[in-house]
Amino acid sequence: MKIAFVIPWYGKGIPGGAESECRKTALHLKDSGFEVEILTTCVKDFHSDWSRDFHKEGAETVEGLTVRRFRVRKRDTKLFDAVNYKLMHTDLARLKGVRAIRPEASPVSMEEEETYINEMVNSPALYEHIAQNREAYDLFLFIPYMFGTSYFGAKAAGEKSVLIPCLHDESYAYMSIYKEMFRNSTGVIFHAPSEERLAERIFGRLKGGVLLGEGVDTEFISDGNRFRDKYSIDRPFILYAGRKDPCKNTPLLIDYFCRFKKENKNALKLVLMGSGRSAIPHAFKKDIIDLGFMEAQDKFDAYGAAMCLCQPSVNESFSLVLMEAWAAGTPALVNAWCEVTKDFCAVSGGGLYFSNYPEFAESVIFLFENEDVRKDMGSNGRAFVKGNYSWDAVMKRLSSVLRGWKNGYRGTPAAV
Repeated sequence: MKIAFVIPWYGKGIPGGAESECRKTALHLKDSGFEVEILTTCVKDFHSDWSRDFHKEGAETVEGLTVRRFRVRKRDTKLFDAVNYKLMHTDLARLKGVRAIRPEASPVSMEEEETYINEMVNSPALYEHIAQNREAYDLFLFIPYMFGTSYFGAKAAGEKSVLIPCLHDESYAYMSIYKEMFRNSTGVIFHAPSEERLAERIFGRLKGGVLLGEGVDTEFISDGNRFRDKYSIDRPFILYAGRKDPCKNTPLLIDYFCRFKKENKNALKLVLMGSGRSAIPHAFKKDIIDLGFMEAQDKFDAYGAAMCLCQPSVNESFSLVLMEAWAAGTPALVNAWCEVTKDFCAVSGGGLYFSNYPEFAESVIFLFENEDVRKDMGSNGRAFVKGNYSWDAVMKRLSSVLRGWKNGYRGTPAAV
């Protein structure tokens, strides 16, 4: 059975949840006996110029997978940015506290929607390859939903299209242009029950929607003492792991932590790791440690050293760092406005959640003062991840569903 993953950019070490999921899932499918190719553009990554080819076009072998890269076309960035600003502004307003406002429709016009999808990253050569070679593949898996590679690629793939949307409750999801893509795809793979419910609320019941989850590496070694020795951190700390930008709510976490330190004169620190930068108030430079982007083993060791992982983001369809922290036996503190991570904490018993600053402060104090409870939560989280999202468990579900879709079957039992 031949599968093609279609993604805007591809490569080992590219930051991003969808990028990591695509690479690891493709490799595990290859090891499970599937013939797997990657169809992508020549763009380097999300943070690069989407009009500029970085890689050479053509096919190459990467980690045993055939990766086919296609040139991108020039785009009108000013037109795109004007529309994207409206979409981002809507979401950032919600992050700043306008929680009662839930989008029920796109904040942009149909004309602006067309501008958005036409002027983002696109590769006509990629779409032509899909259309002309459609019979050579059994299925095309498009990840994530919002890029031109998924929108136009799914049109070219027709009934062989499968979405791995990585869907968030965000303004982009409510654009009318995506309704046809979701409704016409043979399959839509969801990571969490709340992600599936969100899709049904926006697009209605999807004929090929299935709940499969995402594979998580669970057998890594997490040495907290090694992390503390390497970075000279001898005090208890909250860990944030991920991209540092407003869309991930890192400014909120920093603000809440600074308020907490003003009110509580304890030794607790906040450690940030991941790409990007966040403004740290000068008065708290000693309390907030930004380690930047780190190698995987350092990240795994950080989980083992942390008092807890804090995931403040409200835009998550799964949260790999949450699952990795649990696999290391570390409890979590998540944003209650993110239904996905809140549900995971409630079902697993692996963490707490907050919807405002007082709840954040109360949760931090509780975790700080109750080591036995932290250990129990971490153990609960580890059992939850290993039981539901180990690669063996996910590959069994995914392999069965893909073979079923190839044979015209739609639907599968829920993962959890």
